[in-house]
Amino acid sequence: MKNRTYQFGTSRLAVQFGDITTSNAEAIVSSDDSYITMGGGVSAGILRAGGQEIIIDAAKKVPASVGDVIVTTAGRLPAQYVFHAITIGSDSEEVEATAVLRKTVTRCFDLLDVLGLQSIAFPAIGAGVAGFSYEDVAVEMANIIATRLTTSKRPLDVTVFLYDRFGRMQPIDFIQFFEEFRARVPLVAAHEIPADTEQEAPSATVKEVVKPAESVARRHKMLTAVNQLNEERTLLEDKLARMAGAGDAHETHRMRERLKGIQDERLNILTELQRARAQAVFVFTSYAHEDENLLEHLKKHLSPLKRLGVIQEWYDREIKAGSEWRGHIDANLNSAHLILLLISPDFMNSNYCYDVEAKRALQRHESGDARVIPVILKPVMWLNTPFSKLQALPKEGKPVTTWDNRDSALLDVVEGIKDAIDSIMAGNGLP
Repeated sequence: MKNRTYQFGTSRLAVQFGDITTSNAEAIVSSDDSYITMGGGVSAGILRAGGQEIIIDAAKKVPASVGDVIVTTAGRLPAQYVFHAITIGSDSEEVEATAVLRKTVTRCFDLLDVLGLQSIAFPAIGAGVAGFSYEDVAVEMANIIATRLTTSKRPLDVTVFLYDRFGRMQPIDFIQFFEEFRARVPLVAAHEIPADTEQEAPSATVKEVVKPAESVARRHKMLTAVNQLNEERTLLEDKLARMAGAGDAHETHRMRERLKGIQDERLNILTELQRARAQAVFVFTSYAHEDENLLEHLKKHLSPLKRLGVIQEWYDREIKAGSEWRGHIDANLNSAHLILLLISPDFMNSNYCYDVEAKRALQRHESGDARVIPVILKPVMWLNTPFSKLQALPKEGKPVTTWDNRDSALLDVVEGIKDAIDSIMAGNGLP
């Protein structure tokens, strides 16, 4: 696979294997340190292709903080601007990679609007020198990009470039990135256009039903196997490098043959993952802002499912200042597989939570498009509500805050959520 293209109404997203400096986008994004030294990875490549005028312009605008995006000239590059996403700095350890990704990608889209641009090219931000995991990069970039394109009032052209500057990887090595990008965003999966020039491409957009079909255990087993093979490959390569031709010829031959075998095994597993196209369950959470502390605790208990690629979460704190919040909420509420209603006195008192989000959630539940689970956070009269007919969590509808141990209550909630997810992923339908 060399590229994939996804259509969002009049906007387009492409994910491809290649060098970002070859892009014709109006803006290209670089991953940089707080002083924009452009000394390695994507930024060094952009500097080589664009010339010293980029770093001279950048020198006027430093130091910057992690999460900032600094705009400079693009020098000799076809682009008009370089957007320098700051991923490394003295405060790097104080900011989580996911927060840096959300902030920088969002800021890049905001700059497109400010500068009146329509096209942008991203690298896998922070996946090089900054050390961000490809999983985190794929998840966060997919989430922000899909949301922005879905809610954009004007056509945008976005490309994400994947590139190995050391020349040790092949396009097949990035299959997990393609898979994570596609699997975690239902909005993408419903509008995918295969664009691999080495495969037969359809003449029109392929409409897919967003329905997870692969079990959690199977997906975890395959990803674990790939990681183990990667570790074995690294150990063998290091050993061969240390031997430098001075070792036993038979042993050297054996190790080289094993490396070939590892590559074949990895290819088979990654191809199976790609063929299966495991789809994460998209979870929308409706809650009152007064209960945000409890939501944060619930998110921590859900994190193992997120790390396994089983779920993709969304709640309204993902919306950035200045964005059209109603459009973001509607888009995500209408595409979720699983909708959590965090019930409390404040939820019941909120016109938007009760009359808008809960009402729409129940409509989707009744039509079979989504599954709705009430999660009882605090004691409140909810048994005569429209959603009282649904099986609630924790068990027996006992409010989370009344348990002796809050973590035990939330664990019970997550186990119930996982049961629902297992049912969805096993292909047993939604409600």
